[in-house]
Amino acid sequence: HAPAPYHPAPHHAAPHHPAPAHDAPPPKCSVDNPKTWCLEDPEYPTYEIQKAIEYHYDSVQQMYKDVLANTDNSVDRLKEIVEETYLCASETAYIQPLRAVNTDGKWRVVVNHVKAHYETLTQTARIEECTTAGSACPLVPECYETKCLQKSIYHRFLVYDAYDHYLPFAIESFKLPSACACYNGAYVEPPHRL
Repeated sequence: HAPAPYHPAPHHAAPHHPAPAHDAPPPKCSVDNPKTWCLEDPEYPTYEIQKAIEYHYDSVQQMYKDVLANTDNSVDRLKEIVEETYLCASETAYIQPLRAVNTDGKWRVVVNHVKAHYETLTQTARIEECTTAGSACPLVPECYETKCLQKSIYHRFLVYDAYDHYLPFAIESFKLPSACACYNGAYVEPPHRL
């Protein structure tokens, strides 16, 4: 009997393939930069991102709306830094990174300050970094064993991935410093569950 006719899968059902195996080298802005993000980047591919957004406009708009709606501290109205006092000294900032290291440890291009038709896409995150991480909390009597520790939050950004030709945009997670907390007593890292 004749073999069954071959029907190619309809285009819309194409699986979204994982990012390719080859890793781009770390960006220039990461050299001598202790942070996991860059606020300035001489190699930022603004023009390529703009062209790709125009080509994939509807998909990018949906992703961008999704990121803004579902990321607590990415909202642009978080502009003023409220003076808050905690036991541990910290510095608060609102950043709009151009590149950042995702939760898989890979540097990614974050879509920021890029014009798309009539609007400019920006993504803001509130960060708070300990200025004296590891030292005892001030204002606490020395009979208590205290320590200032950096706390982090997971933040979602719309990123541009030039290597993905199917749709060169994605939403990925990034770990950013969120608060400087004072821990009382010997702090033990929770064990990793297998």
